[in-house]
Amino acid sequence: MKALVLYVPLAVLAFAACATPPSAPAPWAAGPDALGRVYPGGRYLVRDGYGKTRTAAEAAASAELGRFISSEVSSERSVSLTSVETDGTLRESAVTRDEAYVTSTLQLFGIRHADDAYFNRSRGMWHSAAYIDRAEAWKVYEPRFRQEAAAFLAFYGAAENERDPFRKVLRYEAARRYAASGDFASAHTFGQILYPEKMWEAFAEVRSSLAALPQKTDGARRDAPVYIDCPEDFEGRVTAALTGVFAARGFPIAKTRQAARAVCEVTIETGEQKRDLGVFYHPSLRAAISGSSGVVAGFSAEGGREQAVTPDVAKRRAYTALAESAQIRLAAQLDAHN
Repeated sequence: MKALVLYVPLAVLAFAACATPPSAPAPWAAGPDALGRVYPGGRYLVRDGYGKTRTAAEAAASAELGRFISSEVSSERSVSLTSVETDGTLRESAVTRDEAYVTSTLQLFGIRHADDAYFNRSRGMWHSAAYIDRAEAWKVYEPRFRQEAAAFLAFYGAAENERDPFRKVLRYEAARRYAASGDFASAHTFGQILYPEKMWEAFAEVRSSLAALPQKTDGARRDAPVYIDCPEDFEGRVTAALTGVFAARGFPIAKTRQAARAVCEVTIETGEQKRDLGVFYHPSLRAAISGSSGVVAGFSAEGGREQAVTPDVAKRRAYTALAESAQIRLAAQLDAHN
């Protein structure tokens, strides 16, 4: 019986010791700069967090780390976005994409948590730290970064090797659009935050190509004047609309076919119908843009069905609608071409 009497208090004490959470601050929480000393920035990305349980504290620290990386990605990209932002919509959309990219990316790599989380008695909460080892994470993410780099360089290389002046411009534009895409831009910036030295090396060719892209594109445009051949145009309305699209994208407008490097040939069907109540017009068109390598792009458009007692009034209304439709279709065709 004496042995039993001695055993029970020891068991109770052992259980009590195990049930009491550590309350002494961890080394990384010993002062304002302690987190950075234990997890130096050159090796780690780290943030801390609090929660009612250890698990909740770890989740809070992970969320803080994710938000920190998302804000850094968005901040890095804000400079390039500012030049094209008009009403705030673009930046807001990009920030949302950045957060989604970082969240999904971090899920692929297990964020580590401090082994020495503790219970902060003054706050009545657990305190933990979440961190990413830069070198370890780079091994996981490097293939994705290099995949994005290779995809961009494929677009850029296709433009460099293209001999058709007009098609060359479109290929450079395709490279620019890819570089501005959410996946590429987020991966590029995230890599710079994750491991700047490694990213500098991995994206060396991408960096030089991106720097040269604007000048290359402008030079290609200047070398690709476009002639618009639209013989059935009414009051030059369709020609003016298409001229505006090409000019807005930096293409010179040639006055003759001989001076052009690309020709936009437009065939228009007037859709004229004479009725007792007047003349109806429902025009449509087909267009083909040809360069030295043949047809590069094409599109079609149609106007509304217009009626008037006076033929010119009806025709003017119909061609105005046709010109607006052609303008939209040409812009979409140029923007979508790869």
